[in-house]
Amino acid sequence: MALEKNVLLFSTGLDSYIMKKVFSFKNEECLFVDMGTKENEIEKERIQQYFPEVIITKVPLNSFELQNKIIPYRNHHLALIAANYANNIYFAFTAGDTTKDKDYVFKAQMEGILNYFSLSTEKVAVQGPFLIEIPFKQFTKTELVKMYLKEGYPLRDILEQSSSCYEGHSIPCGKCRSCLRKFVAFYLNGVDISEFYLENPADYLKNFLQESINKGRETEIKEIEKCINLIRL
Repeated sequence: MALEKNVLLFSTGLDSYIMKKVFSFKNEECLFVDMGTKENEIEKERIQQYFPEVIITKVPLNSFELQNKIIPYRNHHLALIAANYANNIYFAFTAGDTTKDKDYVFKAQMEGILNYFSLSTEKVAVQGPFLIEIPFKQFTKTELVKMYLKEGYPLRDILEQSSSCYEGHSIPCGKCRSCLRKFVAFYLNGVDISEFYLENPADYLKNFLQESINKGRETEIKEIEKCINLIRL
């Protein structure tokens, strides 16, 4: 049995930020893959400022980015890259993630690929067996924020040090899906973070709700509706 090593795919996004804190990952156990996207620049700035020992590697996947911000097979690439650093690979997937490379089938298939290839022990940098760890998959963002706050971590830290904006602004836009999901998660935990955005996220919730309905995101729909109702009170 090989010596176990852990690595967290870390972007300073809300989910991976909370996982880093809750699981007490050291900076040097975290891997940031700079894919060349617009939002990567802000994420990298956050890492260099607050988490200087985080491993940074550049893999330009941005040329494959679609209009909807999806990079096909992104997490397949990330898992393969992370396997050069550790055999226990952590992703901060949540219950609200619906793309195929963020589910249990992806976990099982990637483990199979990594473990099959690593049978040739002289051809890998890290010895297996490999595990893809997704311990947050059963939780929504709202539940993760609740977990973070319950543990007593500073609210100011997560708002200053995390970055969740598809537009890549140093101050979050307040209207992209990433910003809106973050706003909903905090609002449902009794914290209004709208002052930290360029535009008030509450103004975009109805459109966000309709988008989620069109995509069939059941868990997200319920949380957005609850948030809208609370704002109306």
